[in-house]
Amino acid sequence: MERWVLYLHLASVLGFMLAHGVQVQVMWRQRGEPDPERNLGLFDPLPGLLLLRLLLGAVIGTGLVAGIVVPWWRQWWMWIALALLLAITWLMRRYGGGYYELIQRTATEAIEAAKEGAEASDQAAKRAAFDAARGGWHPIVVSAIGLGGLAIILWLMMFKPF
Repeated sequence: MERWVLYLHLASVLGFMLAHGVQVQVMWRQRGEPDPERNLGLFDPLPGLLLLRLLLGAVIGTGLVAGIVVPWWRQWWMWIALALLLAITWLMRRYGGGYYELIQRTATEAIEAAKEGAEASDQAAKRAAFDAARGGWHPIVVSAIGLGGLAIILWLMMFKPF
């Protein structure tokens, strides 16, 4: 049974990472796409939040079951890894989700200003806000948090130092 639980845990982690790979690629492409309409089009391939939440639930659920079955629940590394995963989740939602919301809002405003024939200064201001949002620090920080945090969790799982 242990092997099946570990298998399901690793399979759910791989599914979660695959879905997030799409998220990361879109975030970095949005950073480099200067056209607001094409930039908004990059949202199309994003996996739905329900799928991401289900996959995260599977990762946490199978990890907890593995912790009970193996049993690792008495070891500190497991609880540190879980706390770290929850912290990463919160940071990703705050900064990754914040980036998507910022891009969507500023791109939409720039498109609407151009379509409505707003004054040139207003159009330029909306476009500047979009360009500033696009060039923001969010993708860099989110990528560093995700990769660094997952590397620490993997280290905890492999070497069980505590």
